[in-house]
Amino acid sequence: MNLPPTPPPPGPDFSVSASPVSASAVLGNVTSAVTISVAPERGFNNSVNITLQGLPQGVDSTPSSFSLNPGASQSVAFSVSPSAAVGTFPVTVLGTSGGLSHSSLLMLTTEPILSVRTFQSGSLLYLESSAGADVARVGMETQWGGSIVEVSLNGENFVNMHDAGREVQLAQFDHDNLNWNPTQGGDIYNHGSPLLARTMTSDSIYVKVQGYHFSPEPWGGGPNQPVLGDTYSEMTLTVVPDHAFTFKLHMKVTHFGADLHTNNFQDFPAVYCNLEYARLVAYNSTAPWSNGELSFSTLTELGGHGPRLYTPEHWFTLVKDSDVGLSVFEPSSGFYFSGVKVPGDPGPTGFGANYFDPMAVFTFGPNSVLEGDAYLVAGDYKHARQVIYDLHTHIAVADIMPPLAVVEQPLANSQISGKVNVSGWAMDDTAVYKVDVYVDGVLAGNATYGGSRSDVGKDFPHAPVAIGYGFLLDTNQYGNGAHTIEVRALDTSRNLAVLEHVPVTIQN
Repeated sequence: MNLPPTPPPPGPDFSVSASPVSASAVLGNVTSAVTISVAPERGFNNSVNITLQGLPQGVDSTPSSFSLNPGASQSVAFSVSPSAAVGTFPVTVLGTSGGLSHSSLLMLTTEPILSVRTFQSGSLLYLESSAGADVARVGMETQWGGSIVEVSLNGENFVNMHDAGREVQLAQFDHDNLNWNPTQGGDIYNHGSPLLARTMTSDSIYVKVQGYHFSPEPWGGGPNQPVLGDTYSEMTLTVVPDHAFTFKLHMKVTHFGADLHTNNFQDFPAVYCNLEYARLVAYNSTAPWSNGELSFSTLTELGGHGPRLYTPEHWFTLVKDSDVGLSVFEPSSGFYFSGVKVPGDPGPTGFGANYFDPMAVFTFGPNSVLEGDAYLVAGDYKHARQVIYDLHTHIAVADIMPPLAVVEQPLANSQISGKVNVSGWAMDDTAVYKVDVYVDGVLAGNATYGGSRSDVGKDFPHAPVAIGYGFLLDTNQYGNGAHTIEVRALDTSRNLAVLEHVPVTIQN
């Protein structure tokens, strides 16, 4: 029997890559830089000739062609003439060396010149951005605390505004006291939260509001008596000048109370879209910023559990079958978005809605300030993704979120004795620095951090495994009776999460 000859081992070779994998500019401008690199394989040591293929008419690259040695890189920018075609174009980065040839793909987006204006219509303040014949605008309702009741493209509004608790707005929550809920738009009886300040320039809108508690009864109010919360919410809305249909929302929440509101998810912002926008688009795999395949799903109805999506690119879209809808990019929100479907009548004022929000956690202590940005992109999700990729390459991102963490043991209101394990898990978008355990407000000790908790991934997809903590508390150091256990988790950016207080009874 004659066997086929053994093929020779592969020889020296190379690969070509582009980072980032997209670039974008308005007509008449220059894109941010893209880095082209050559990586040697198996001892490859020849130079590689690089050419860029597929540039649309009116777009030039600087440089247009060049050579790279193995391991070297070159920055390339694209100049877009005022007469260039508008659209998204695949550009092939081709590398050749002798008989070897390899390529990489990047997406180049050219966008029309924008025209920006602000105006008021009745109680609504509008910021409008026009690109050619297309018009995108955002409307803020002054009777509902300046909350955003419209994000639209060519008259198609994506935002639900059924009541003062909907819209795109800010609201705050406390894990220990679920009744604490200052809400920018107003309360459950549609009393609109009062504006404290508003400013409208030719290209921006600013509002400041002291939100009503969404449910006034726990605070002594009722259907005819709204109750003010102890936070100020501020929004500054501007147009992103380099991209069509794109708005920057700067958000700031100031807690002026002297009390503590323990770590919880905050609406920063909440986003309510009309029921028709039911397709959920996001990237939820493990290679972000690579133009990887997107996921498509739907939200579940109110009363069930909505999806908690891992979104390492920090954006999320709700669209109709036409692929048009609202995209929200929040670079500082962490890695998860959540949402739920509310069944009912469709349309901007109908009860039915799809709700989603970045899962932003925060602890509000005395004089705490939560401040960050979100970007709203109206229209096709494919255009929105390219916009978001370009924003990602040049915006500075601050770590503003403390760790997401829970206390699992001991249980609240339990009786404990002897040595008791205080345990749970904590994770962060940067890294957890330490976890401390307090009893009655006094430090009891530092927990051991890094235990295996693979089970957390069932609720938080792609959560790290080594996020468990534990501390052996000797209750004999404390008198019998009622006590409070408190866990505090600090990240490497010094953001502090004060977790829910755990009341226990010590009985030794």
